[in-house]
Order: sequence, then structure tokens, then C-alpha cells
Amino acid sequence: MKTFNIIKFENILLIFLVFFFINISFSINQSVVKDIYIELEIKENTDHRTLAVEASYEIALSRYLKWITLKTNQDISNLVNLLKAEDYVSGYSIENEKYKKEKYSALITVNFENNKLEKFLENKNIKFFSKKGPRTLIIPVINFKERLILWDDPNPWFDVWLRRPLDSNLNLFTLPAGEADDLITLSAEDAVNLKYFKIKKLANKYMSEQASVLLVNVESRNDKFNLSIEVYDGLTQEVIFFSDIKNIEIDSFDINLSMLADTFADYFDDLWVKKNLENIDSEITLLAKISYNKYNEWIKIKNFLLNNEKVLKHSTLVITNKTAIVELNISSIDDLVEDLLKNKFKIDKKENNLYISRDESSQ
Repeated sequence: MKTFNIIKFENILLIFLVFFFINISFSINQSVVKDIYIELEIKENTDHRTLAVEASYEIALSRYLKWITLKTNQDISNLVNLLKAEDYVSGYSIENEKYKKEKYSALITVNFENNKLEKFLENKNIKFFSKKGPRTLIIPVINFKERLILWDDPNPWFDVWLRRPLDSNLNLFTLPAGEADDLITLSAEDAVNLKYFKIKKLANKYMSEQASVLLVNVESRNDKFNLSIEVYDGLTQEVIFFSDIKNIEIDSFDINLSMLADTFADYFDDLWVKKNLENIDSEITLLAKISYNKYNEWIKIKNFLLNNEKVLKHSTLVITNKTAIVELNISSIDDLVEDLLKNKFKIDKKENNLYISRDESSQ
């Protein structure tokens, strides 16, 4: 009886582990596009929800392809017309749905199957990069009537980023909360003068690897406005973006501010994708054998590899309860090894093979 129970327990454990890793694999193969707003006129005998969901598929697909490729809007429109968006969707959710007298509206999130979509792009010889970028702190400063505004209320430029979904791009944007210690740490003048240690301190608080200072200058002329945006890397002090919009009406002021935010975010995505596509052209493929005593150790190592800039692609070939063999496409072996060592992993390197485990002396 005792032997039977042990065998039964081992079988249950095996089933659990298989289910666990299937779920992990499924979640890794998913991409999410959030906050797709659909508004329709109310009509009789019409399934407004179905129409909204179908419309959200194409919008989500267009938005996602814009993130991961360097294609123009027209090129992306042509691509979307070549396929049925619903064939690449793995699920959706409706966060907010309203029926008013004349309007139906919904806020929808759409999930895509990465493997299927990426295979389509590969068949079309379209280069792409779908890995999320590092967390970047957004510091929005506005210069209005020769007055610099960051934390002050109102700051319409800050409000634009507050309303904008910060996870609506490939790069991971973060906005400061504007708490009392934020005001003490960084002033508008500090931000514009690119005070490194103050910006770095704020970035550290929000666990951001990068920080961008977004300065919008507002110029009033004959009841119209000119807007210009200068974006600086707050840590390297380099100018990374410039754009302007001229002769706008006061009633379209916020709309144009939102356009500047979207234009910068798309440009920042393209920088990330372009950089990584250049790395892919010179990538190295290697096998890594990963050893671990507990499954949470495997999860930590796997997440580290998934989120590391030097790892361009990641594929688990074999996995057991103690080891995993992973194929990695990387930009630099030495840089990856250095990152692994910094993060308390034990490394043994033999030609194009890596042996990775947790450094028990650091536990």
C-alpha cells in the first residue's frame, strides 16, 4: 500500500509538472495589446459586441506589427489586409463596456500567438524583433511662458502621459507618481539641466534602467500655438529625439500633445527594434545546459535569460526536474557571461556551450 501511494504521488507530481510547463510555454508564446477603444453607433438588430471585438483584432494586429517591425503605416496596412487577424488571436477580454442612447463603446485587450504571427513574417522575409525593451522612466517637462513645469498642477504634458497606457508600446515606460519625495529629488530645472545623480536616483526608485527627459516648448502666436519636443537621455545627456507641430488651435492643444507622445513612443520603439535587428545580423548561437535543485531556481534563470538584452532568442529543447537544455541566440558570449556572473550565477564556458547553475555560495 505504501509503495502504491508513492507511485501514485509521483504520477500526480509528473502530471502537475507537465501542466505547469505547458502553461509557462503558452504564456511565453503570447503577446498582449491593451486599451483598444471601439465606439459604434447603436443600430437595431446588431450584435455590437461582436462587431467591436472583430474591429479590435485588426487594430491590435496593426498596432503590434508597428511595434515589432520598422515598416511604415501603409506597409502595415497592406500586411494586415493579407491575413485574417482572428486566425492569429488566442483570446480577448473586455475591460469596459457601455451602452448609451446612441453609442456603444468598449475597451478591449487582445492576445496574439507569437509563433504563428512570427512564422507569417518570416515567410514574407520581414525582419522583426518582439522582445520587450528595458524599463524607461518618462520625465515630462513643459516650458510655457518661460516657466518650466514638472510636478506643478496643471501640467498638461504630464497629464497626457498619465492618461496614456504606458504599456502600449514595445518599450516599458514608467511615469513617476509625483509623491513628496519625488518633488524633493528632482525639480523641473534639475530635469532640464540633466542633473545625472538626481535623475538616476529617481530612476532607481522606479526600478528603471533608463530615464528620458521630455521637454515640450509652447510658443503662443496670434491665438495659435507652436509646439516642439526635445527628448534627452537623462543618464547619457544625449539628444535622442526632436519634433514640432505649428499653428495649432487652442481646442486641439491636448490632441497635439498626445500626438507628440505617440510619435516619440513609436520612434523609441523603432530605435530598440533597429538596434536589435543589427545585433541579430551578427548573432551567435549556443547551447546552455542549466542545472537547478528546485523549479523556482529554473524559473529565475529562465526569466533572467528572457529579459536579458544580450539574449535575442530563447528556445527550451529539453527539460527535466533537475536540468534544462536551452538554445540561445545572443549578441555576445562574453557580455552574457559577465551579466550572469553579476547576477550570482555559476558559469562554465566551453567553446559555444555554457553550463549555468545558481552560485550556492551567494545564497
